[in-house]
Amino acid sequence: MLRRIFVTAALAAAVTIVTPSSPALALYPCPADYMCIHNWYTDSTRTHWNGSHSVNCEGTVARLGVQSGYLVFSKQPCDGLPV
Repeated sequence: MLRRIFVTAALAAAVTIVTPSSPALALYPCPADYMCIHNWYTDSTRTHWNGSHSVNCEGTVARLGVQSGYLVFSKQPCDGLPV
């Protein structure tokens, strides 16, 4: 019984160590006093939206959908002038 528990624990530890972690989500930095949005699409023609990650002028973060695919980044100053 004790041997079975030890073998199970060893296998669980090995799977945890060997299994690769998911890649980190790399986002463009959002400068102070800017509103930034990262939009993901299924392809470069931007026909189907996958998801978004946005930061508004107050620093509130919103995530929608799935953050994977073709990334398009945009930013706008909080004073309303386009970049």
